[in-house]
Amino acid sequence: MGTNRRRFLSLAAASTGAVAAGTLLPSSILRALAIPASSRTGTIADVEHVVIFMQENRSFDHYYGQLRGVRGHGDRFAIDLPSGASVWHQPRKEDPTAFVTPFRLDTTATSAQCVGDLDHSWVKTQKALNGGKHDQWPANKTDMTMGYHTREDLPFHYALADAFTVCDNYYCSIPSQTHPNRTYLMTGMIDPTGAGGGPLLDNHDTVVNPLLPALSWTTFPERLEAAGIAWQIYQQGTGIDDEMNGNFGTNVLANFKQFIDAPKGSSLHRRGMSARTLDDLAKDVRENRLPQVSWLLPPAKFSEHPRYTPAYGADYTARILDALTANPEVWSKTALFIMYDENDGFFDHVVPPQPPTSSRNGRSTVSTDGEIHNHVDPKHSPLYVDDELAYGLGSRVPMTVVSPWSKGGFVCSQVFDHTSLIRFVETRFGVHEPNLTAWRREICGDLSSAFDFARPDPKVPSLPNTADYRAMVDDQCAKLAPPSVPATSVAGVPAPERGTRPARPLPYRHFVDAVLEPAGLTIAFQNPGKAGASFYVYQAKTEFAPRRYSVGAGGTITETWAIAPNAAYDLRVYGPNGFHRAFKGVNTQAAAPLEVRMSSDASGRAIFSLLNRTDAKLTVRLRDNAYGAPDVVQVLPAAGSVAYVAGLQKSAHWYDVTVTADGNETFAQRFAGHIETGTASTSDPAAG
Repeated sequence: MGTNRRRFLSLAAASTGAVAAGTLLPSSILRALAIPASSRTGTIADVEHVVIFMQENRSFDHYYGQLRGVRGHGDRFAIDLPSGASVWHQPRKEDPTAFVTPFRLDTTATSAQCVGDLDHSWVKTQKALNGGKHDQWPANKTDMTMGYHTREDLPFHYALADAFTVCDNYYCSIPSQTHPNRTYLMTGMIDPTGAGGGPLLDNHDTVVNPLLPALSWTTFPERLEAAGIAWQIYQQGTGIDDEMNGNFGTNVLANFKQFIDAPKGSSLHRRGMSARTLDDLAKDVRENRLPQVSWLLPPAKFSEHPRYTPAYGADYTARILDALTANPEVWSKTALFIMYDENDGFFDHVVPPQPPTSSRNGRSTVSTDGEIHNHVDPKHSPLYVDDELAYGLGSRVPMTVVSPWSKGGFVCSQVFDHTSLIRFVETRFGVHEPNLTAWRREICGDLSSAFDFARPDPKVPSLPNTADYRAMVDDQCAKLAPPSVPATSVAGVPAPERGTRPARPLPYRHFVDAVLEPAGLTIAFQNPGKAGASFYVYQAKTEFAPRRYSVGAGGTITETWAIAPNAAYDLRVYGPNGFHRAFKGVNTQAAAPLEVRMSSDASGRAIFSLLNRTDAKLTVRLRDNAYGAPDVVQVLPAAGSVAYVAGLQKSAHWYDVTVTADGNETFAQRFAGHIETGTASTSDPAAG
């Protein structure tokens, strides 16, 4: 093992502990991060600078599936495929009767840093998602889709997540390529009606192909300009062919007529179309001239696009942090967001929230206008058809919130997408973006829940020094054999790092209950919380695609599933942050013996309301499946009811309870998730 490899592995080991890694951090960043956050108001108003750094083409599971305390490989409620196998057991591309499970892209033994990209076009990605069945990833991405990295492979990334706040429910905006996702980031939409040159489903680069028509709808930087909010694109260069300095085509503003035609020296050209480097960023910070909103565009070599390497990206990220912390006063008022435009072709096991596209596949209390692909621009034909598929969301991608108000190694599990960055700027600076749809505003948060402005963490986070990363990875890619898919798959899922991490409070409060009647199973969705929520309902071991339910804050939906006489049913509900319900039984053409409703109170207790629907006494059992509480037995008189209240302090307000009725072996209802109390909590202790 060469010196560079030994050095890289020592950095990976050091990144697991703040004390050990602290000496590896450059002293300039250590000094700056030691300065407390600006807390003039204890609110989002203390943020004076928003910096957005979008990298390329990595899924959450691919990077952070092994990270402790997040919804990765330890997810206790991953969906099952129609075959009954878990979502981790994907049918192989060349032999669908066999399966491929997640496997490590091992940088200690292979050149996995330079693995190469996979197909991530609109058509292929929609086929992989398969209407929520989520069972066609290798068929459309190759078996390499299941590869993932560990802390040993990504020491800087993992250390960054341990030091600040990682979001494990952040999704790309559309299941497609770079330009549509970056267009959501910069404009809030892809022009669903086609009025300005869209809908933009795949890459659209007028720099590469000047014959392509320019796009023309209003961008968010133009809204900021009109409102007098200072903004800037920082990019090493404006070309796309220079791997070390060009912008790699990531500046989607270059595809908009108003920027293409902007005169040199004009504000749009100066702020959006000119080179402004990391050196300029550092100078602006030192001179206290950092704009209120900035977007950073990486050169190709540093973008982490799979044809390039995570190590180069780590080095570039460290240089950004060095620039932003050049002036401690500025850093104390700055929020840096680091995310990835899309997942490339790499697998992520969480089915992305999507609106129902018709009454056949679900319902929504929120308008879905602008979220369905029901307009085809003739200029794109015959590439696309009027497929009536949902534009978003796409798969999960990594997001790390780096700021003086987001230290402490937290996880934030609210649903976000790229338009959440626009929402954050809206919330802070009051500039409204009308391009965002009602559905996206309701289902996706504004990222403010990733911070604690009232109680910023005074501790100094620690990160590895990346000075040797580029030399290490160049040596690796030159000398080690490329990675390959294992010939055989393991029966289980790779165990992630053990342990929990602190969790940010979320605005969720929703209930889902089911009652069996002779006509079928009626499921009621209730959302008395402050944020909308998206749910999927699956019928186990069937080829039916799941149904989608978008329930806005304060909304309710009731739906009945027809169950044939004497037929068994097994319906499973999945919602945000591990919310899960399972309803099993047989339709005997009589009412179910027991009706169960679960709610919660402000102190975080679970309340199970039990109703005996028979004319005899009924013994009901509540079994804790994960957190060590003893079974509870409740005897209900004929037609009687009882409310059982469960305190959940010992499990950090996580619960997983199965309710059964003696004498009815087929009836079972399972309730699992987390009860929010408005205060910080921890990640699921049963998943570590």
